[in-house]
Amino acid sequence: MLEIPPPITLEIDSEKIAWLTFNLPDSKVNLLSSDVMELLNRRLSELESRIATGNPIALVVRSGKLGSFIAGAVLQEIGAISDPEVGRAKSAEGQRIFRRLDRLTIPTIAAINGTCLGGGTELALCCKWRVGSDGPQTKIGLPEVRLGFIPGFGGSVRLPRLIGIRRALNMILTGKAISSTRAHRWGLLDRVFRADSFEVEVRAFAMRVVRREEAQAPRTLAFRDRLLEDTSLGRRTIFNGARKQVLKKLKERYPAPVEAISVVEQTLDLQIDEALAIEAEVAGRMVATDVSKNLIRLFLLRRKAKKVLSPELISQAHNVSKTAVLGAGVMGGGVAELIAAHDVPVILKDIDDDALAVGLQHARELLDKAGEAQVFTAHEAELKFALIHGTLEYEKFDDVDLVVEAAVERMPVKKNILQEAEEVLPEHAVFATNTSSLSVTELAQVAERPTGVVGMHFFNPVHKMPLVEIIRTKLSSDASLATTFKFAIKLGKTPVLVADRPGFLVNRLLAPYLNEAGFLLENGASVTAIDRALTSFGMPMGPCRLLDEVGFDVAEHVAKEMARAFGPRMQPSAVVGVLKAEGRLGKKNGRGFYRYTNGKESGVNREVARILGAPRIDTSSGEIRDRCLLLLVNEAMYALAEEVVASANDVDLAMVLGIGFPPFRGGLLRWADTRGARGILDGLVELTERHGQRFAPAPSLVDLVESGGSFTSSGV
Repeated sequence: MLEIPPPITLEIDSEKIAWLTFNLPDSKVNLLSSDVMELLNRRLSELESRIATGNPIALVVRSGKLGSFIAGAVLQEIGAISDPEVGRAKSAEGQRIFRRLDRLTIPTIAAINGTCLGGGTELALCCKWRVGSDGPQTKIGLPEVRLGFIPGFGGSVRLPRLIGIRRALNMILTGKAISSTRAHRWGLLDRVFRADSFEVEVRAFAMRVVRREEAQAPRTLAFRDRLLEDTSLGRRTIFNGARKQVLKKLKERYPAPVEAISVVEQTLDLQIDEALAIEAEVAGRMVATDVSKNLIRLFLLRRKAKKVLSPELISQAHNVSKTAVLGAGVMGGGVAELIAAHDVPVILKDIDDDALAVGLQHARELLDKAGEAQVFTAHEAELKFALIHGTLEYEKFDDVDLVVEAAVERMPVKKNILQEAEEVLPEHAVFATNTSSLSVTELAQVAERPTGVVGMHFFNPVHKMPLVEIIRTKLSSDASLATTFKFAIKLGKTPVLVADRPGFLVNRLLAPYLNEAGFLLENGASVTAIDRALTSFGMPMGPCRLLDEVGFDVAEHVAKEMARAFGPRMQPSAVVGVLKAEGRLGKKNGRGFYRYTNGKESGVNREVARILGAPRIDTSSGEIRDRCLLLLVNEAMYALAEEVVASANDVDLAMVLGIGFPPFRGGLLRWADTRGARGILDGLVELTERHGQRFAPAPSLVDLVESGGSFTSSGV
């Protein structure tokens, strides 16, 4: 039997340099589990004993994994903590172990060649020197606030002291990882070495440090930053401004960012041990919150979603080295930009010059904005745009590996495009339709190669929305499914497998939610009251505002399709049709529930009240929320019963990533569990009595209540 190597090894070479190497077996990344931290503690004891004898003379902490240093803690362990005192003790123990590294009497060097996140960054902060590679995979960050807690192994205390308050808050509050170049400029890294000779350069650097031939550069701050950070008034300005920004963006729904600001402010001038005690207490409270539990669950669900296909199935995926998008305009241009941004050549085709111009212009604007935001350089943006080839003809399609069809939502049009494309595409090419509601199976039935037809439903705006629904028909081959699934991941998206049913999952659930806004308006509720009720719940925008974004023409079409498929419970309200008949299409022509000036919303459109009649009742926010949200839950139960998706986890993930259901609530069905299945059922029964059969509880919901189960009992 082969002996499994330990996750941390300690070796001392002939030059008396100690190499502490993290290399977790059977894992792509190194993680700081409780067992790994215990082993690190033992290795540090061993190291201290060796130092006492004069050997070693320096320590290098490194990773044995290509492209990864340490990716942080094990989230399942953090998610299991429900007692703040347990959380505080775990944090304090991690701090204690890292303090041993901090107190070593020899030079210590963190050699970062790859991803360094969370606890990995906090470990590096305890070394006297930090060096990184210039490879694109080398990113350093503290993403904890994105998961509802704060850096608790010393990061909240040490980072501001090293790189300054504003830079540290930028890293901690955004959770974004920074490149080695920026880390060096900010003083987080002392040196940056070439990736292809990294270990050689690290070894030479260690020897120069031992010989005292290297000196650490003093922290450099701009004059304005020094003025702010070195005075009590300036610091107050920084912290008050940071709180104001966080509360404006996140309200009070996410406590961790505000708590992180307070920890930095309180501990900046304290002795290290006193400061760490404050950090541990706050970290313990944060990991025990429901918000943290929900955010960790969603993170784990996203990771799980990318591994849902078996390795055997994924191995059948074709390499996608060239693509095409059929149908330009805003959606097609957005898909083309996304593909080009990930360095894959793409043909953008339309039959209309104007539509093609719109698509190319939209792609260009998105790439330029990414360049301005320093996602990549302006020169890289130019190179990526050059990967998009606009055309009105089927030319150079003979080596395309995957096509995304993004034409209008009309089945005859899509069928015609499929048949035309098949004549010029190679046999292995996948035809992925971006339909939001039409039957992929019906489309595939007109194909010469139906095995190559799948659904690949992007959400608008394409560059921002992380979800892609992957729809497999009974005719789709394993290779086509695997190719589409793997390509979605390459584009940075989270794929969810969805059955070929009308509306798939997200639009199916969204239909009754948006429809109910219409019924509320018919009943006399105001646009303002409806949208405020849902945004105060945490939705990114209210249903009326969302209808403006979708467009009344599209919304009316989808509503009719849903009613045709699902009968009376999806019978559409008359409101959208009435407004459309008045020439109103929503944001696209500046005439919706809201007014729009240069594409930006500028208040409620009072003309709508004239058309629909002035608000006649003062509907409570609670009633508005129940009428909209309970319908979402009910339709989710219908969809699960029909196996549209595999589990409640898929529903929660898709609703968060597809419509922005508030992540701090953990997803639609996790939120439903806070009301309880009985509470949801009783609410629907009451609404049925008052407003009709569209609220009639799904049979599977009744069964769930009778069995005493919960919506998300299957877990992660």
